[in-house]
Amino acid sequence: MAQGADRRDGARRARLFLGLTFLVTWAAWWPLVVLTSRGVVTSTEPLGFALMVLGGTAPTVVAYLAVWRTPEAGSVREFNRRVLHLRVPVALVVVAVVGAAAFGVVSLAVVGLATGAGWVGGGLGGLLLFVPAFATSIVFGGLEEVGWRGVLQPAVTDRWNLVTANLVIAVLWAVWHLPQFWVVGSSLHDASFALFLFAGIGYSAMMTWLYARTHSVALCVLFHAGINASATVGLAFPAQQAQGFAVQGVLLVTVGTVLLVAAQRRSGASGGKPVGGASGEGASQA
Repeated sequence: MAQGADRRDGARRARLFLGLTFLVTWAAWWPLVVLTSRGVVTSTEPLGFALMVLGGTAPTVVAYLAVWRTPEAGSVREFNRRVLHLRVPVALVVVAVVGAAAFGVVSLAVVGLATGAGWVGGGLGGLLLFVPAFATSIVFGGLEEVGWRGVLQPAVTDRWNLVTANLVIAVLWAVWHLPQFWVVGSSLHDASFALFLFAGIGYSAMMTWLYARTHSVALCVLFHAGINASATVGLAFPAQQAQGFAVQGVLLVTVGTVLLVAAQRRSGASGGKPVGGASGEGASQA
């Protein structure tokens, strides 16, 4: 009975998070689509930038509102422990910080060899710019995971296995980004939504796995920052470069799915307790 009540409380928190996040983000981003497409503002001018930031920060701000409004699903203090939790194996911190760039570099190398173009990435300049780009991307992108991982993932992994839960998270995450494909000047403008969704399943799988292993939202924030930073400095394919982005997506989906299946089997072998459940207690750190 108690487990069922915990599941319902977590689901209620997740519904509140999703409803308000989509409401705030789309209320900011769809008007920005109209304004930028008509040339009224650009995404870098004060009004355009404010709308961009308002929509992008919604998953973080709304996550805390949802937690505050649903104390029966866990306190703000418990939530903050998961958000700030970094007492994890060093290897997983390395994966979180440079994992996205590593996938990008391998993809750049594969495409370069396949097309005979040699190295097609950003080179040494990209490496030098990665650190400042990474720091910026924690704020502009990475902090989204406070909501997607801190609120949504525990609720969906209480209901489904990791592979299925990841598909649910990835689809919702991709659809949340939808207005960005028409915001002139955004990093997704004129990109393929289908390819973004496919690659997003892979990117999400890596973060789903990291959270399931550690219950650390912070690790997911770092990995998400790495996604944005590596594409910005030329250490990964941006979404607009369809061929390379598709290769990147295949690599991410393959590796991410294998990791999720292995984590699920490990959970079953250790007694069948769901991985990444709502309580955040007893997470594996090995």
